[in-house]
Amino acid sequence: MEKMNQKIMAIIYSEKGNFLLLRTNPKWMNVDVWFIVTGSIEKGESDEEAVRREIKEETSLEIIEIKPTNYSCKYESPKGRWNNEKAFLVKVKESKPELSGEHIDYKWLNKEDFIKDIAWDEKIDSKDNLISILDRFLYVNN
Repeated sequence: MEKMNQKIMAIIYSEKGNFLLLRTNPKWMNVDVWFIVTGSIEKGESDEEAVRREIKEETSLEIIEIKPTNYSCKYESPKGRWNNEKAFLVKVKESKPELSGEHIDYKWLNKEDFIKDIAWDEKIDSKDNLISILDRFLYVNN
């Protein structure tokens, strides 16, 4: 069996309590959706180092805190590659992100609009699990 690709997903929120969604560049990713920062963990890199690198590459936002969660999901990509993606909550200083070529727009949203607008693939996992992550790790552990 092919080795599973290890990835991170960064649910970014600000000190003001807003959540960041990034609009994917369809020329780069073949889809036009609002999503979060994701990326592969490079060889020799820790999960937290991957989160820091991906946020710097895709947004250049100033990180205040990284909170690991116990959430991960396994899924097969459209190219047939298996991925294991671990979720992190990342508190940042709210500002205008410097977008990489992967994204063409951004928006800071309250929790309800973030949950409504995120392109969460219900075939991979329920949006209820996303809500559970936010409730359990942000609003209980602060």
